[in-house]
Amino acid sequence: MYQIAIVEDKSIIRTGLHAILTQEPQFNIVSQSQSPIDLFQQAWSVTPDLVLMGLIMPKKNTVAAIAQVKKLWYSTKIMVYTYKDAGEGIYDVFQAGADGYLMKDATQEDLIAAIKNLYVGHYYVSDRVLFKNASRYRLAEKMLSVNQLYNILTTRERELLKLIVEGYKNKEIADSLCISLKTVETHRTNLMKKLNVHNVAELISVAEEVDIASHSAKWQLQPDFV
Repeated sequence: MYQIAIVEDKSIIRTGLHAILTQEPQFNIVSQSQSPIDLFQQAWSVTPDLVLMGLIMPKKNTVAAIAQVKKLWYSTKIMVYTYKDAGEGIYDVFQAGADGYLMKDATQEDLIAAIKNLYVGHYYVSDRVLFKNASRYRLAEKMLSVNQLYNILTTRERELLKLIVEGYKNKEIADSLCISLKTVETHRTNLMKKLNVHNVAELISVAEEVDIASHSAKWQLQPDFV
């Protein structure tokens, strides 16, 4: 039997969760609390296997409550459920000790499946949350690549790279930057070495991958005096 404690400030939601979960023979609701304080003040003869906790506002209250649950009952699983599907909140609750993150608009089947996943030792995150946060990671990786380019290229090399991406030929680049053709060729060679590419096509591909052109204005505002 899986002992479950529900923490939710809205009575109608607590009642609904109780009705859904008690349909499962292996689930036993041992507590229904409207706040973490109520949960902690109870006399416990049986340690809950799972605390199903609504996201409390402000967020820091949820994080503190999760940490307290883990302090009292180290092996107890914690499922946070909320209407919030993005932001830094998900990282904070997992860092505090949460084992699952479920959207409140999940189906009954999703809720039961999520709890069973935790029961066998897995983590659970709603698909919508995973998708949205995966997008955030991809954006973060892209920005990291841009910053890495900023760190390894000189101002002149960035100017040159932008013009190459825009389709300028060596002579046109030399005229545009008021430098010699030989200097352009030297900068181009240095760019290829720094970015570990072997031809202009690969050079352009790397630049477009991190959207170098859209960041050129930002770079121009932050000269490195090289």
